Amino acid sequence: MTSAATGTTTPGGILDGIVLFEAFSPEERAAVASRGRVFDAAAGTVLMREGDIASSLYVLLDGTVRVVRNDQFGGQVEVGFRRAGDCFGEMALIDGGARSASVIAATPVTVFELERELFLALISPSPDLLAKLLRELSRMIREVSERVVREDLERRTRIAESALARQRAITQAVTGLAHELNTPLGVCVTAASHLQELARPGNGPLATEELREPAALLDANLARAVDLVEAFSAIAACQNAEPLEALDLRQTVADIAALFAVQYPDLQLSLRVMPGAPCPWIGCTQPLERVLNHLFANAAAHGYAGGPGAVEVTVEPATLDAVPAWTLTVRDRGAGIPAEHLPILTDPFFTTARGRGHKGLGLAVVFNTVTGPLGGRIAFDSAPGAGTTVTITLPQEL
Repeated sequence: MTSAATGTTTPGGILDGIVLFEAFSPEERAAVASRGRVFDAAAGTVLMREGDIASSLYVLLDGTVRVVRNDQFGGQVEVGFRRAGDCFGEMALIDGGARSASVIAATPVTVFELERELFLALISPSPDLLAKLLRELSRMIREVSERVVREDLERRTRIAESALARQRAITQAVTGLAHELNTPLGVCVTAASHLQELARPGNGPLATEELREPAALLDANLARAVDLVEAFSAIAACQNAEPLEALDLRQTVADIAALFAVQYPDLQLSLRVMPGAPCPWIGCTQPLERVLNHLFANAAAHGYAGGPGAVEVTVEPATLDAVPAWTLTVRDRGAGIPAEHLPILTDPFFTTARGRGHKGLGLAVVFNTVTGPLGGRIAFDSAPGAGTTVTITLPQEL
């Protein structure tokens, strides 16, 4: 079929399955398709610009686009994504007013464009077609309104649940910190008391050997106390909000993994991020980096006990409370975790390697970050000798 406007070949069934034209008969959809054109656009192409006079409806046949609006400071704010099968600019068919947002191709896209004047020329002689279009537009507006309300309620519920979980974790952390600090501070007090005793008048000149042991105890235990306080501060830092960015989640994860490998070459850990299509994500790089760094370090220290090993990361589409999401899976093939430890893995100060200097705060930081600023969920699956799989589900838009 050929477009009357452009001469571009347009398959007659190209609008089949598109919600806006669902009530149209196959013949009517074919008639509408014949008035439009199909074109391809590269990632980064501006398909629709905010403020321009609306003249066309677009149907996204393949790929993903970003919807952005200008803020009061002249910057752009992400307001959503559209994917294959979605329409944008549909209100242009009715009012021909100014565009309320810009639409930019996030990936290479294939788009069907229908000019308003050509469409009106088609439906003007047919009140039945016009009635069908108005019914579909009204239904879409109603569904969008209901979805906005539902998503807002779900978001508020997630925030409340996350806040409660963080409060519990912080309470446990405060108790654990007091307990953990008690030992190094007690040793420091004892060592300082011993130094005072050695320095009392009448004890003679102090020998270097006499000072070495209490001084070493003071140094080691004060360093231990400082490490505990810094780790505890990291838990509190999980509550800080970061600026949102429009990112490709898969590429962001790959960048974090590459940076980790450069920063910790002695860990002998091979990190592989599985390839795939771009994963548009409106989120924060810093908290995601904090989570992955802890998980990678945990796999190296506990899964492979400091020896050589490998970690595989995958990113796949998912849903979170009926909202589009990404599932980030971090999998190792190491020693695994006993079943009785799985429910308490993220408890502050839980560790099976305290004798090797581990404080047991890494996974508490991971849990608080995922459920806090990243607004997601985390789950652990493991068995002794079978490795460990950490599944993180993040909303596509924070």
